[in-house]
Amino acid sequence: MTAHNDGNYYKIHNDNGSWETTNRELTYVYYFYREPKPFSGGELVIYDTKTEDNSYVKGDSFKIIEPRNNSLIVFPSRYLHEVLPVRCPSQSFADSRFTVNGWIRRSLFN
Repeated sequence: MTAHNDGNYYKIHNDNGSWETTNRELTYVYYFYREPKPFSGGELVIYDTKTEDNSYVKGDSFKIIEPRNNSLIVFPSRYLHEVLPVRCPSQSFADSRFTVNGWIRRSLFN
């Protein structure tokens, strides 16, 4: 579970780029927050991702997903993504952008 408040963000990354995370196939993000929405920003940006020289790199296109209350987003864990800065004027924890996030993994022992 995460809580993003005023100024919080995540830089560009993927969710399966290390040996310890290589079996992550799908990433999920479930959004929830108080209504009316007490913050702005916090969009998820998912980049088309390609492989060059055995590394993931951003493609030319991307999708910006607004955090919508009580919604679930699922995408391939190899895709590069980021969370844009949240603006929460009250700076109250209860007014944060909340998520439950995790991964669907493939077995390491096939």
